[in-house]
Amino acid sequence: MLLHRVLAAIVLVFGLTFVLLGDVYWLEDTFLLHTFFIFGVYFAAREFWALCRATGHQTFSNWGTLSACSLIAAHYYSMHLQDTHEARIVMEGTLVIALMVAFLFSAFRRDYKASLGGLGVTCLGLLYLWYLPSFLLKIRHIGTDGFANGNDWNLFGTKMVIATIAVAKGCDVFAYLIGRRWGRRKAFPHLSPGKTLEGVVAGLVGSILLALLLRWEVLNVIPAQQFSVVATILFGFLVGFAGTMGDLSESLLKRSAGVKDSSGLVPGYGGLLDVMDSLVVAAPVAYFLIPVMLHV
Repeated sequence: MLLHRVLAAIVLVFGLTFVLLGDVYWLEDTFLLHTFFIFGVYFAAREFWALCRATGHQTFSNWGTLSACSLIAAHYYSMHLQDTHEARIVMEGTLVIALMVAFLFSAFRRDYKASLGGLGVTCLGLLYLWYLPSFLLKIRHIGTDGFANGNDWNLFGTKMVIATIAVAKGCDVFAYLIGRRWGRRKAFPHLSPGKTLEGVVAGLVGSILLALLLRWEVLNVIPAQQFSVVATILFGFLVGFAGTMGDLSESLLKRSAGVKDSSGLVPGYGGLLDVMDSLVVAAPVAYFLIPVMLHV
């Protein structure tokens, strides 16, 4: 199991590294990252709708998947518009169309007793598959001034994406390794039986240490010029904690569906949802935290 996790992690890290470096030094854009997200959301959506069907809910899986992928494409387009009002119209308009068409599909199916649940899981799917993860795309466009497409956004935004992913997933790794070896007390015995209190604490400590390591001038992923030591510690703790909450939120979905993993797509982890779970919550927390930390 551990070997499978390591090999899968190497493949995922290599792929993401290629995407980020290609965007920074070749395209000076975020086209590859958005494309990477579209493929990721497509496979994650297939897992999500399967979980919904396992709970007995009606799903609009094809439309829901298309909508989530279209919203990512709309986000890419909106980030290149100079007029922020026009950019907001593009995003909000795409979201409204996605929801209204889902209502139409529900009406045509005429299974009205199942409509409320079906529309509910469709809206949840758009939030979970697109809205929350999309903050990682927004982080990619943050500049050193804290604004979208601001000062040095191409390089600084990339560093913040790497820092967010590394800290959130690093918290997972520390929690898994320490909890597996020394964990004794169950932290969430009913929701996530594999998590121990020792593992959770180790994960949070590890996320802080990892953030400080990324601030080290040799690595310079978290730039010391913008992040003080206090800001770095807060970033590591809060993003690590958010990652743990993201892991638990996905565990809630799986327990509701009565499954251990969302799929078997990623060896050693389960499904793609099992890989991205911590980032679903960590990304929005990091997005709102970064501009604040720049002034701490």
